[in-house]
Amino acid sequence: MGRLIFITGGVRSGKSSYAEGIAAGLRKGNEELVYLACGVNTDQEMERRILKHQEDRASATENWITIECPRSIGDALDSIPHHAIVLLDCLTTLLTNEMFAAEKMDDRGIEKKIFQSIIAVLDKAQVLIVVSNEVFFDLPINSGDILRFQKTLGLLHKRMVEESITAIDMSVGIPVVKKGMAPG
Repeated sequence: MGRLIFITGGVRSGKSSYAEGIAAGLRKGNEELVYLACGVNTDQEMERRILKHQEDRASATENWITIECPRSIGDALDSIPHHAIVLLDCLTTLLTNEMFAAEKMDDRGIEKKIFQSIIAVLDKAQVLIVVSNEVFFDLPINSGDILRFQKTLGLLHKRMVEESITAIDMSVGIPVVKKGMAPG
């Protein structure tokens, strides 16, 4: 089983760039770098964000294998080389996509499906870096759907931290290690 590194933080805090740097720095030989991209182009803002991530990877000195998987990341297992260094970006988007697509699955079922898929990727990868957004400091919104989302994401974050060797909170571009040691 591979090692899990979990990175969370506010929107635009530098999580993805930091995670890409960690992934590249962990390469010791010819390990493949795999980017599990969960974003879906739903509006101009997401289009800009997806394009920026694509440009960042294209201009990097490392070669990335990008796998678009907005849902059901377990379906991508056959495309992930053994012992690869895998970056999943991002858990928040993946959960959003799964919740909007779910017809009969309850929140616990969605959380379980995502967690089991992450463990399956971790079983195949040398390292799995999971990026997510911290949405728990926003003002509470009187919406059942948003509260369900926050509760489910909170459960996933807790499980990620439990399974991880390193958990990092990005705060204004500064990685703050909450568990383990800084990778590198």
